[in-house]
Amino acid sequence: MSAAEKREKGKGKRVLRIYKRAIGLVCRESGAYMAVQTGNWILWTCIPYWGIWFSAKLLDEILGNRSLNYLILYVSLLLGGNLALRFLGNFLDVISSHKSFEFSQKQNMIFARKVMELDYSLLEEEQIHMLHKQVVRETFHEGKNLMVLQANLPHFLCTLVGMGLSAAMVWELLVQMRDYGFLMALFVLTAVLGIWVSGKCGAMNNRIHQECNRFISENCVQRDGFLNYFNQYEHGKEIRIYQLGKLMIDRLMAAHHFNDRALDRRSLKGIPYVVLSGFAEEMTVALTYCLTGLAAIMGKITVGGMTQYSRSIELFIRNLRNCWTLAVTLWYNADYLERYFEFLDTPSRMKKGGLPVEKRVDGEYRIVFEHVSFCYPGSETYALKDINMEFTVGEKMAVVGMNGSGKSTFIKLLCRLYDPTEGVITMNGIDIRRYDYQEYLSLFSVVFQDFKLFSFTLGENVAVAEDYPEEKVRDALEKAGMKEFLQQHKEGLHTCLYRDFDECGVEVSGGEAQKIVLARAVYKGAPFVLLDEPTAALDPKAEYEIYRRFNDLVADRTTVYISHRMSSCRFCGDIAVFHEGRMVQRGTHESLMEETGGKYYELWTAQARYYQNES
Repeated sequence: MSAAEKREKGKGKRVLRIYKRAIGLVCRESGAYMAVQTGNWILWTCIPYWGIWFSAKLLDEILGNRSLNYLILYVSLLLGGNLALRFLGNFLDVISSHKSFEFSQKQNMIFARKVMELDYSLLEEEQIHMLHKQVVRETFHEGKNLMVLQANLPHFLCTLVGMGLSAAMVWELLVQMRDYGFLMALFVLTAVLGIWVSGKCGAMNNRIHQECNRFISENCVQRDGFLNYFNQYEHGKEIRIYQLGKLMIDRLMAAHHFNDRALDRRSLKGIPYVVLSGFAEEMTVALTYCLTGLAAIMGKITVGGMTQYSRSIELFIRNLRNCWTLAVTLWYNADYLERYFEFLDTPSRMKKGGLPVEKRVDGEYRIVFEHVSFCYPGSETYALKDINMEFTVGEKMAVVGMNGSGKSTFIKLLCRLYDPTEGVITMNGIDIRRYDYQEYLSLFSVVFQDFKLFSFTLGENVAVAEDYPEEKVRDALEKAGMKEFLQQHKEGLHTCLYRDFDECGVEVSGGEAQKIVLARAVYKGAPFVLLDEPTAALDPKAEYEIYRRFNDLVADRTTVYISHRMSSCRFCGDIAVFHEGRMVQRGTHESLMEETGGKYYELWTAQARYYQNES
């Protein structure tokens, strides 16, 4: 037996285990919704039987004794009861809809909280990255989520209730026709066969739909990616200048054609099952009317009973078909829930520590790299190899080197976005992995090369909070060179950036964005400030001017400038040169320039034409 066959064979136990956990999660997060939803489905399941029962009684009374009292009673119960039940059902629909939205928000928060708590390094691992993308696509784009459980499980249980009610209402027919054993046996056998064929075919058609959706889901990633390009106006410049529209539309249409062909195959495969299911259902219903009609002619049942039994059997068939279809849906949704819980269960590998970071009045923090080496997950090549270095608060250090030399990786290790593969990093003599993770991160203000601003207000982007001291934020912005920007916009700190959420949002330029993120670093006031090539898109002279201004803003703090250009070195007394993952030189500008065969001399000489005026 193959591994796939063994897995499929043991799927029943897995499905039960998965749904046990899912139901526990739903009840814990929104037990009220589960109860309301179940009660609502039961109510709507029972309403048709209320009408069938009292309609039959009313019909028999009209054709029989015609007692005015009974006629009034049955009409009152039929109409009044039906009205009351439907009113209650509509009320529960409103409550259920509200609770449904409420739980969908909670489900989103559960997922978002997990993403934020997960190690940054894990999200870059291929396996976890792909699992994350798949769960996001299924949860937010394909509708495979805990809401399927909430909607379908109560519905599934209520179809069982409906089948039980149908059987109870037909039982009297079986009792009345007990003298016609052969006829009843033939009817039951034929009806069971028709019901089984109808339910089986309906389930097979549903299974074809589920398998088709699973087949095209991977292709939908590419389709959604191209749609995203068209939907984000930031890509419009390149699309128009380089006339990428045709290429993207061709790719998008190829994805659509792939899906269309899959959907066509699904329809062709499903048509026989749909036709056969409908035929079997109609034949069973017709057979039911024949039997009940015969029983009525023979005087075994009343005309009202005939309508009662016929409608009850018809509802039994419908509930059975729905039950089968829902069972298939829940069966396939278990695959999604398994992936969902696999992502939620992904453990953090980094030690978070519990040791509080010492709040030093003198701000003296000494960080040391001791024989630190690092490989990215899934790679056998060292991004950093045997790094030994030390720096303390107040120093100004430049880390320079060519692209891919390991500079950014060095920053990620320093900030504990990753832990070293080998070696140890200490702060004040203690392994940084022993410190409380959030407290350790609070020591750093970092401006990355691919920095991000968000569609919040200007003040919120700087303070990273809704409530903040406005004077302090304004002071940080003015120090970063944004005083004129504040004067030009009447909303000031409350000016919304970008138009994602506000049609009056302001589109800031690249230079303005850089100043805002620098203001964010100034505002935080952390003892370590790290700039990881945030000005790489600028020319060397402009980069030098920004670094010079920023250096004045953080004069009392440790500042590390990461760059593959040399403008960051002019005001740093300490320069570390990285090459191919190793620190190959360290010293002052003067001492490094004396090593004419060194990497620093090579880089400086190659870029010297940009600095001749300053030299």
